[in-house]
Amino acid sequence: MQGDGEALRLRRSAGEMTDGAGLLLVRKLWDRMELGAYIDQQAKEIGGRYRPSLMVEMWVALLLYGGTGMDDLPRLAKRGVRRLFGWKSVPDPTTYGRWLRRAGEKLTSHLDALLWRMVLMRWKVAGVPGEVMLVLDSHVAVRYGEKQAGAEKGYNPKKPGRRSHHPLVAFLAETGDCMGVRWRAGNAHTAEGACAWIEELVKRLREAGVERITLRMDKGFFSKEMVRTLQRLEVDYVLKVPAHKAYRRLLGPLRQSKKDERLWTGSASLYGARLLAVEQRRELKTADGELELGAVELQKRAYVLTNLPGLHAISAWRLYNSGAVVESRIKELVQLGAGATAVDDLGGNQLLWGMTVLAYQVQHTIRTQGLSGSWRRAEPNRLRNWLFRMPAKLTAHARKRYVQIMREESLGDLLLRALRRMEALGPPLPV
Repeated sequence: MQGDGEALRLRRSAGEMTDGAGLLLVRKLWDRMELGAYIDQQAKEIGGRYRPSLMVEMWVALLLYGGTGMDDLPRLAKRGVRRLFGWKSVPDPTTYGRWLRRAGEKLTSHLDALLWRMVLMRWKVAGVPGEVMLVLDSHVAVRYGEKQAGAEKGYNPKKPGRRSHHPLVAFLAETGDCMGVRWRAGNAHTAEGACAWIEELVKRLREAGVERITLRMDKGFFSKEMVRTLQRLEVDYVLKVPAHKAYRRLLGPLRQSKKDERLWTGSASLYGARLLAVEQRRELKTADGELELGAVELQKRAYVLTNLPGLHAISAWRLYNSGAVVESRIKELVQLGAGATAVDDLGGNQLLWGMTVLAYQVQHTIRTQGLSGSWRRAEPNRLRNWLFRMPAKLTAHARKRYVQIMREESLGDLLLRALRRMEALGPPLPV
């Protein structure tokens, strides 16, 4: 046995400490971008004891700190987080739930505009991308109980027959920015509301200076209406098509790939676009003494509809797969508590999702603009465990407040550099 075998004694300290010193990055970003001032200016009609910006800021801080529901709000008051942000008090869960019901529908649209405002301010420093892949996908948030508004029976691959919510999210594959969320009830179709939202997103991107936009969506979004919408918007698209027999007949005989003998490809025309097919086949071995009939087994099949000229079927399939990063982004939303809580109010549930994607964009801005190395790709769990929940001591002297981190803290320099880099994020864009 190594080390000193003497027993450790537990004592209480009168000094105030915190395990959330890294949340100073959130406060720095919030102040530099003046997010609170924007929310209060746009949501003046929402009354109450607590300002709307304060309630949103608390929820974003709670999600980044590690909380998932309103019952975790008291932790912000007891662990030094309240002092870090300068809050006078933290509302109890009952008060916060009432505020969600009152502010839901009024505040959701403002948060959507604020999210896009944050993306533009990040691009002001990082540069506007000339080409982006816009990826839309849906997420199933399983619900238990009878009091979650909008929880209906619908598409639920994990728990068939169980009530759920079915929000629609959008991300940019290259930059990782979240373009927003559209909350929907559990019985909503995958593509419900997608066409109108795509028109809005494409307009925003073009006004920002993005020259080329490629849409990537799975087979749940495929329809003639969707294809006509994308053609009218004059954007590139890679749209997965269901493997129906009717589409297979359009393709005719497939050709074997010269580079990979397991792959067979084909092409046809559908809705004025190119229908490309990729099939993976495996030859079946015959037993001794049997005739060689050349039988094959179909292992995988994929159909993609695209308007990109000259694109080979295998290249189109690889391009579609490059947008699968959206699954990782949705995983990060889940790590931030997306869908972990709900209330018995439609507007309140919309607001909860709106604040969750705002928390995602806050941590994404921090990691891409403030951090370096592998930390620029760190998921919320890693950021929370190692950076946001850094221990520190809170002191006051000569009317000044200090956050004192340990001299041996290995991530202390990383935190200081990130705080300095946050200065480049302001001033904010005009309203």
